[in-house]
Amino acid sequence: MPTLYQILGVPENATPAHMKTAFRKLSMQYHPDRNPGNPAAEARFREVLEAYRVLSDPDDRLRYDRQLAWSRMPPKPPPQPGNDQQAQSQQRRHHHTQHRQTAASPPPAAPPRPLPWKFMAACLAGLVLFFAGLYLFGPKPELPMPGNGQPSSDVRELPLNVSPEDEIYFTTGDKLTYQAWRNSFAHLQYNESWQLFGTKPTPALFVTLYLAPDRRHYRDYVFLPEPDGSLRQIFRYQGGNYRRGTLNRLYFGTDVEPESCGACEIENLPHPRIAGIYLRETQDGYRFGTASQQHDSRIRENLAWLAANSHINPETLAREYLRQILTWHFLHHGDFSAEAVFREYYLFPDADLRWEEIARFIAIYENKIASDVVIRAEAI
Repeated sequence: MPTLYQILGVPENATPAHMKTAFRKLSMQYHPDRNPGNPAAEARFREVLEAYRVLSDPDDRLRYDRQLAWSRMPPKPPPQPGNDQQAQSQQRRHHHTQHRQTAASPPPAAPPRPLPWKFMAACLAGLVLFFAGLYLFGPKPELPMPGNGQPSSDVRELPLNVSPEDEIYFTTGDKLTYQAWRNSFAHLQYNESWQLFGTKPTPALFVTLYLAPDRRHYRDYVFLPEPDGSLRQIFRYQGGNYRRGTLNRLYFGTDVEPESCGACEIENLPHPRIAGIYLRETQDGYRFGTASQQHDSRIRENLAWLAANSHINPETLAREYLRQILTWHFLHHGDFSAEAVFREYYLFPDADLRWEEIARFIAIYENKIASDVVIRAEAI
């Protein structure tokens, strides 16, 4: 049975980048869209997908490497005939020695007399009455009640400097106590941490909710503390989020990109990993990233490459046009140049239909950003 490394065609000491390159090549080769009606290719695609899922996660890869090393350990050699005879001889000598010691030892002492059964019954009844009284009349800890919207007195797991009664003001105008809001997602995996935000000297509270057990779908929140102790939401986004310093790049959600977008770009795209919405953190919110000549030229090169490779699956091609044009729009927020750039490079008969679809997604993401992210007025 081949190992996961053999399925990907990489050595067992391969780097993550090497494995990702091999995965992208094989996934494109055996993708069902490229092999319609080929069950063998589909089975091979699933094997490649599962192998990369395990090996791309450091913890899963470590566990798999340990299992692989254990399976390769040589079996324990059987005992040699000479050694077996020697062991039997030693066993016989041990038996004779033990027999002599037993014969010379004094007879065993009489076993202790058991306690009277009445005494044991009285002790048992006393213990039962003690624990019953402790349960009925002793102090009881107040346990948290996740999901019922009621504050809990158990604050041991709350973030530092946050109390259950602290109020949160959301961008929608709603207001909740922190514990009531926290109870609403207590059934999910989540992470809370204080981190520096933009140029603000005091940290902000970052909360990530994982919407699925595989932790691939998540929603991020950022709250800034107010002088009165309350928290004010300035950010919420569902989808990928990459933060480096004051730069925040938002990846598109599953309505634009497939579920496993670790390799969502088309293979051989001239400039991968540039699609997204670019925001810059400020003192009390965000502003949109500004387009640069270099970024514009990279998007144009990608679009020109897509126009020259019309043999790609139409749906895959349309999705990549969508990602590139959405990125152009948010880098040129307000100049309305996205449609002109799209029509310059999309030279297919269904251009009007495709632009309507892109315009619909522009409106969707404009609304997401406007509703859930505090954007400084000068950035609009």
